Amino acid sequence: MFLKIVNRALLFLLLIVVALIFVRQLNDFYKKYLISLIELPNLEINNIEKTTYLKVYSKNGDLIFSQYNNFGGLIDLNTDFDNFEKLYDYFYKITNEDYHIKKLWEEFYQKVSNKIIDKKYEEYLKKFYYQKVINKYGLIDFYNVIANNFHFNNNIKGINGLSFYLFGQNFADLEYKEKVFLLLAVLFDYDNPVRHFSYLEKLSTKFTGDERLLRFKYPKTYIKYNDYVEGVLKELKSFNIDYKNQNIVVYSNLDEVVYQNVKKIIKDHLYNYDGIEASAVVINYNENIVITTIGTINNDFSKNRAIFEKREVGSVFKPITYLTAFTKGVRPSYVMEDKPYIFNEGRFLYRPKNFKDFYMGKTNIRNGLIYSLNNLTIKLAEKVGLKKVAYLANKIGFEDIKPFYAMPLGSIPQAPFTVAKAFGVIANYGQKCNVSFINKIQINGVEYKNDKRCVRVVDEKSAYQTLFLMKKVVRYGTARGAGLIPGTAGKTGTSNDSKDCWFVAIFPPFVVVLWVGYDDYRTIDEDATGGSISAPIVAKIEKYLLKGGKKVNFKVPKGIVLRKVVKNEDILYSEGCGSYYYEMLKEDNLPKSCDDLNFAKKE
Repeated sequence: MFLKIVNRALLFLLLIVVALIFVRQLNDFYKKYLISLIELPNLEINNIEKTTYLKVYSKNGDLIFSQYNNFGGLIDLNTDFDNFEKLYDYFYKITNEDYHIKKLWEEFYQKVSNKIIDKKYEEYLKKFYYQKVINKYGLIDFYNVIANNFHFNNNIKGINGLSFYLFGQNFADLEYKEKVFLLLAVLFDYDNPVRHFSYLEKLSTKFTGDERLLRFKYPKTYIKYNDYVEGVLKELKSFNIDYKNQNIVVYSNLDEVVYQNVKKIIKDHLYNYDGIEASAVVINYNENIVITTIGTINNDFSKNRAIFEKREVGSVFKPITYLTAFTKGVRPSYVMEDKPYIFNEGRFLYRPKNFKDFYMGKTNIRNGLIYSLNNLTIKLAEKVGLKKVAYLANKIGFEDIKPFYAMPLGSIPQAPFTVAKAFGVIANYGQKCNVSFINKIQINGVEYKNDKRCVRVVDEKSAYQTLFLMKKVVRYGTARGAGLIPGTAGKTGTSNDSKDCWFVAIFPPFVVVLWVGYDDYRTIDEDATGGSISAPIVAKIEKYLLKGGKKVNFKVPKGIVLRKVVKNEDILYSEGCGSYYYEMLKEDNLPKSCDDLNFAKKE
């Protein structure tokens, strides 16, 4: 009986031992199975970002703009940092966790969690996973990948990009404490280390023993002549250049000496007008380059009054009506009546008045431009077609011109630079050219010259006829007595209530546009006009630019002839046919001759 009990006990013990062995083998097998599930990701540096810059130089060779477009580059912890293992141990004692391996683990765990039966095996697999990551990559190589691929805020990728953004230097060139600060940000997985500055700075001080307080040295944007540089940047944007990954050097057409002197001329002339503003554009239309744009005389660069700010142009727009008429076969000698007209503008009646209610009656249409006659100009635009005037205005460079009865009088806001480009077409005898702020560009050391191609948008004879009448504006029209050099072509412009005073001048090789006014749209003066305020300033600018020039000359194109025309008649003068004046006419579109005999009196 006793032996039976013993045998049964031994059998039971044997079964237990066998069961334990089986469980142990099963446990080992399960662990091996879990380990077999481990798939480590292929970690490699995929950061291709570079630290790139944009620099702009003036024609005089001075830097006028610089900024960093992107922050990037790579580091190597083997050569760029001493004893990373020591810093890692320091960090690990604080956290008892590796946040980056933990991220990898969590991604892996999501895939295999349904195959793990309890927490004990999860901890076992996690520990083994951590070891396997370090064994495969090595601590330094692993963190080379992490640090170079790390995404910080402000769209900065990689620790070297952050180094340049915060300290203005590559990581390799930093002091040791700055390096520790950045690496701790990576180890703690802080995408915005500035937010955690106090904590990271404290840890960096403790680790390095460097009591010096860290100071950020953000790379600053440098800008001089804001009102010109904005034109350069706008033009550069139109080229669709990849700013982010390329070093770009721009050589602009800005003449700093001209900028400074023109600005001084304007400011000195307007000295008595408290708070008044002005903007100017100077274009060399022979070379199709922007010499200068001045957007403020008070150094208020919050607005660029030369390039972007739009103000009503007033009668500066009038030459476009006459240019359109000439392209449609209307002669400058054509006769219309200048008187008060009433125009139907939809449901409304439009009753424009001439300046100081001055009307010339029956007259050659040229006088409508020379003396800036509102009613005659609108009537001519109506005859030619308001839509045609608007079409040509847009074609030569004005922006968003719509046909309506006040349009020919310049009840349209435009920026001075837009006006200058449009009149550059007239100055270039109908050729529309790429007027450029930029001379050439270097991209990663390769030089590209700016394209200055031109396309004809107006016939040269019509353009010259318009120029010829603009010369008369200066000689005895609304700009007479302004002090402009004889032969200059120009046009005055004044908005309602004298809120804006304009003057456009063309004198080879320059187009100059000047706007004067207040930002709050105050009246400048009760009797202020483009002729009294702006034209005299442009006269001073002209004399500065031409340096002692006594006369301005324009080349007469082939097919244009100078003829005597009977005053107030569209008739070529013949002996005894009355008073006459000289007109530039197209040789293939001459009026009929007058054979009547009258006393001739020269204009």
